[in-house]
Amino acid sequence: MEKLLTVEDIAKMTSMTTRTIRNYLKDGILKGRKIGGQWRFAEEDIKNFMDSGTVTKDFGNQIKQDVFDFIDGVNTEYTGEVQTCTIIDLYQEKSIVEIKRDKVVEFICSNKDDKLTPNYMRYLYEYFEDESKGRIILFATPNYLIEALNILQ
Repeated sequence: MEKLLTVEDIAKMTSMTTRTIRNYLKDGILKGRKIGGQWRFAEEDIKNFMDSGTVTKDFGNQIKQDVFDFIDGVNTEYTGEVQTCTIIDLYQEKSIVEIKRDKVVEFICSNKDDKLTPNYMRYLYEYFEDESKGRIILFATPNYLIEALNILQ
């Protein structure tokens, strides 16, 4: 059975607010379906959303702030003893990077847990056309991070 994510799940995964996610829904940038009066999103919905040029531009400032917050020890979403932040630059064609990115999204979706469980992960993604470089930033527990890095190899 396909795992479906909520507005809150996507907000946590992307560092966006639920209001921002709902605005993307209203604007038609994010597609999903209503089940029982609540929005639900399949893995494909998330991939299409992340590929949107509008979303990529909006991520730029958020990514920088999240990394600075991590460096400053500000992480309000996960309270475990060990926290990690990894920046992965993939100097490959966009189509190859997106395949790898999609595998990470699939991994997150298939292992969706509460933020206080041992398998917490949040990710951000950008592709820089002028450098032929994809950047994936992962905030995760160590074991979960290792699994995600194995996926990217």
